[in-house]
Amino acid sequence: MPKLLHFLSIAFFFALAAGCQPADKQGAWSLAVLPSSVRLNPATNEIIETRFAGYKKAPGSETPSLRKNWVYDGAKATLRGARGEYVSFQLVVSNHTADSVLKAIQISLPSFSKNGVQLNVAPELFLEWAVEVKAPSTGYPKASLGKGWYPDALIPMQYVQADSSAVHGRWVYPLWLPDFNNRIDDQQSLVVWVDQFIPFEGEKAPAGEYTSAIAVTIGGHTQEIPVTLHVWDFALPNSNELKASLQQEGFLSSMNEKQELEYYQLFKRNRIALMDPTYKPVMQEGPKGISLDWKALDERLNKYFTGKAFTEEYGYRNGPGYGEPIETFVLPFDVHGKHGELGWPETGSPAVERNPENKSRYVKAIQQVREHLKGVIDPQKTDITVYLNGLDESYNQEAYTRMIYYGQLFREFYPEAYYRIDGAYDESAMEQVHSSISSWASHTINYDPEKVGKYQEAGLKVWLYGPMVYEGKVNSWVGSSSFTDLPLLNDRAISWASWKYKTRSWLSWGIGVNGKGGWYDPESWKDEYKEGSDSDPDYTYKKLNGSSLMVYSGDVVPHVSGPCPSIRLKAMRDGVQEYEYLRLLQQLDGNSTRADSIVNTIIKKPFGEQSIGNLDVWSYDPQEWDNARLLLGRLISDKVQQR
Repeated sequence: MPKLLHFLSIAFFFALAAGCQPADKQGAWSLAVLPSSVRLNPATNEIIETRFAGYKKAPGSETPSLRKNWVYDGAKATLRGARGEYVSFQLVVSNHTADSVLKAIQISLPSFSKNGVQLNVAPELFLEWAVEVKAPSTGYPKASLGKGWYPDALIPMQYVQADSSAVHGRWVYPLWLPDFNNRIDDQQSLVVWVDQFIPFEGEKAPAGEYTSAIAVTIGGHTQEIPVTLHVWDFALPNSNELKASLQQEGFLSSMNEKQELEYYQLFKRNRIALMDPTYKPVMQEGPKGISLDWKALDERLNKYFTGKAFTEEYGYRNGPGYGEPIETFVLPFDVHGKHGELGWPETGSPAVERNPENKSRYVKAIQQVREHLKGVIDPQKTDITVYLNGLDESYNQEAYTRMIYYGQLFREFYPEAYYRIDGAYDESAMEQVHSSISSWASHTINYDPEKVGKYQEAGLKVWLYGPMVYEGKVNSWVGSSSFTDLPLLNDRAISWASWKYKTRSWLSWGIGVNGKGGWYDPESWKDEYKEGSDSDPDYTYKKLNGSSLMVYSGDVVPHVSGPCPSIRLKAMRDGVQEYEYLRLLQQLDGNSTRADSIVNTIIKKPFGEQSIGNLDVWSYDPQEWDNARLLLGRLISDKVQQR
């Protein structure tokens, strides 16, 4: 009996000692890597993308998991990219001990190096913030990926208090699992998004294999995963040639200049242009009519027109579009119309706006704006756009007549400007207006490539605009292409669809709608709508998750003082980068045959009447998309080497 007691005492001692060991020695926490094309539910460790009703693996694809996937073999991660491009992956830290809290988590990723020489651009790390979807987006009972936690906001690690020596006073965002602030029910994993920009210049990023390792330290013990980055010997253009855009009236112009700069730089870094048609010079009335005072607006905006805002002078380093001006500037003109706003300049209602005095007033404003901006904006780099919000998506004969009237005014008095109309206009409407406009943001609900094609051939610049998937016509409610609970690939697909249909680009409404409330409530758009052309007896209200919310506002989550991009914005960026791959291959081949063939394996026949009720409009296999990108990279690299 004493020997048994002695044995039990020793066993108890070792068990107690084991309980005091760092958690990972007991297998209590682990690391894994995921590709950037999927999302992980941090509460269940489920890959969200595989829940989609239309998900099916392409031949040779594998179901992504934390154990193994196409960028991670269970031991190391492998990435490939071109110069001038962002490549990304996700680090997953999983806690395997119920009811325990992992504290003082340290994460490091040194700069990638080759033969002892480092890339001069350090990796950028973001903590993923999840939102809980409590109901599918209205009108998407099949396409929605369902209820649950979705990672979306990406918090730059500079805002997270991971280093105790740098914290003075109170800790308000320590790095814990479960997350100290996010409050995810039964959280199993913490996910970190990693962006690596590959320098544009060949001498700063010679082709070849670069290595690093991402390491996590908890309780004094470290685990790491080696990461290899293969850099191809070609570069994406520094400028954003596609000019893919988000538009939101008053979003930027209402900010202070510091905030405005943060947003412009964030989106430039992600190759997405911003449009806000509410920047206005001061209009003054005098004996000779109106005059415009540009002083304040020039001081505010000239740095964006010259590209200085995207240089080291303003804190912009190592990113796409360095030194390049903004891609588009929307002029301040407007008219009376459906939203109840006044015109700019004000010329009264449709009944009187064409009176000689009012027409003269409008023309003088056009002439003054043109005269001032022709010395400020280079139209070869920045598209000068006219968008009249009062005629937005207006479907009646009076509206068509007014579009023709204003289109002819701008064509005569500001020929460098593109007069753009937005909406789902049928052929009878377009036959009337097409020769008076320069640009058409064609709503995807009735996009017909054959009908649109004849206007493209006539020189009309067409933009894709609106939702990506249609379960029914009710989905045409909005002009946003992005929703939190729809497949992440949708945000990438819009650029590929632009290539397929040879459109000028794409446009989505909304930059940061509900950017403050969205941290805790993903339903960024809520309203009850009982009547109107797009009302529906089955959906007398709408609640849309993440619609028009591509960036989250600062000063909501403790210690997070600046804007935070969304994962969906990163997917948009990836699609734009891949568009540039397609353009490069076309240029090297001298034709688009191979580029078109690759796109057509991914993109089927989205948009318009043919797509309503059909979810099978492109591949929903993330690996197939990623493999297509790799194929493009290899084809371009081979062609470059041959030359």
